[in-house]
Amino acid sequence: MLKTAVLTLTLIAISNFAAANTSSQCSLGEISRNIDIVYSHPGQPVPCEVLYDKRSEGGGLATLWRAQNEAGYCEARAAEFIARLEAMGYTCGAAKEGNQPSSTAAVNAAEQN
Repeated sequence: MLKTAVLTLTLIAISNFAAANTSSQCSLGEISRNIDIVYSHPGQPVPCEVLYDKRSEGGGLATLWRAQNEAGYCEARAAEFIARLEAMGYTCGAAKEGNQPSSTAAVNAAEQN
């Protein structure tokens, strides 16, 4: 629970200051899933979207939420979703350096699904 609170505060702080793309990785055994917050305009908290990536296990990439005007919306939804995964037994944290989303690549991949 404390870990989720820290992650939530971190995601909100990022949205308020840098609005840089962020990626969290949740693992359960051999299963690994990424939750990415992607900003259309770097440095701006909106528009943004939350992507859920299950491609490492043969699934797809889905856009869970989008926000056009409400700063902090994507960060709050991502934090809630991560908390749900943790409640199911996943261990979540910041994604490794190579797993960080780039705005263009992540948005293009999501649009293909």
